[in-house]
Amino acid sequence: MPLHWLILFAILALGFQGWIFKKRGLARVTYTRSFTKQRLFVGDHVEMTETIGNDKLLPVPWVRLESMISSTLVFGHQTNLDIHAGELLQNHKSLFTLKPYTQIVRRHDITVNARGIYHLQSATMTAGDVFGVFDSVRMIPLDLELTVFPEIIAMRDIPFSNKSWIGDITVRRWMLEDPFWKSGVRPYLPGDSLKSVHWKATARTNQLQVHQFDYTADRKLMILVNFETTERMWSKVTRPEAVERALSYAASIANVTVTQGIETGFACNGTTKSLQKGQAVILPPGAGSHHLTNMFETMAQLELELSSSFHTFLESWEDSSGTDFILITPIPLIEVENKISRMRMRGNGVEIIEIPVRPLTSAAAKEADDDAKQA
Repeated sequence: MPLHWLILFAILALGFQGWIFKKRGLARVTYTRSFTKQRLFVGDHVEMTETIGNDKLLPVPWVRLESMISSTLVFGHQTNLDIHAGELLQNHKSLFTLKPYTQIVRRHDITVNARGIYHLQSATMTAGDVFGVFDSVRMIPLDLELTVFPEIIAMRDIPFSNKSWIGDITVRRWMLEDPFWKSGVRPYLPGDSLKSVHWKATARTNQLQVHQFDYTADRKLMILVNFETTERMWSKVTRPEAVERALSYAASIANVTVTQGIETGFACNGTTKSLQKGQAVILPPGAGSHHLTNMFETMAQLELELSSSFHTFLESWEDSSGTDFILITPIPLIEVENKISRMRMRGNGVEIIEIPVRPLTSAAAKEADDDAKQA
């Protein structure tokens, strides 16, 4: 056969197989992605599962899945996985070869390094022919969400000025009986008041019986976090690591106090996307696992921006009573000392936790100056 005919047949064969793969390469190819859990804490591991299937006779020489994922989701080392990381986002690529009527399941171990809400809305699927000349592209909707709570640390690692402060709250929580909350009867003990005698039970058992009173959370706890990291700060947080540490302290304290039955609330002068401008984040004191999860989810949604100055924010709390406060702040609270004194004068316990911060870099200092000028 003459060479020119051979070349012509090769070109036609190449074009025909390319046309086939372009038209049918992604036909009946399915793809799903899922996570083993949707809620986790900073530092936790989660497994991402990719499932791709080819439900037809035609094999697919190569399929590439691409998606943009936050750079704070760190993937473990794995073959057939290519990741190009930027400052905020990373391009996640997975490469597959699909035989006829096959399904491939691939699992990735991911470490979560930052708090927040992560959305994975779509992936791009590209398939091509053997020679990589022709390809076809399809967008795959995913609509996945990861909610990452602040890191939980041990209470001994939180710099309380008075290490027994939380213990004192717990003791006060369990010292007060509620005379209106009766949970049963018990035998009389020396020191019990005669007013608490249960006469019907005494007559029935021929032994002196008294009412068993349950305990009540007479005092509540509010955890207030200051998002101001410099005195001249107006809107954007200039030291994000300080605020993240403050939220970690707040989540860790709430995790202990709510578990111990103390009604605990959370508030900050930050904001979320769902709030109006200037509206602070306030979650009133509550108890139970559902309330604790709600607190964690609120912290996960927080944006690193101010809703108001801490001076203005604290005005909502200076006339409170019957509440203990923990103020977590990256800067000294000199300007609000009079408000804190007023809170203490009304019988509220106030504990201040300062977050140590590193000096601003020259670029961050310039940004802070520009922010203050715009104000």
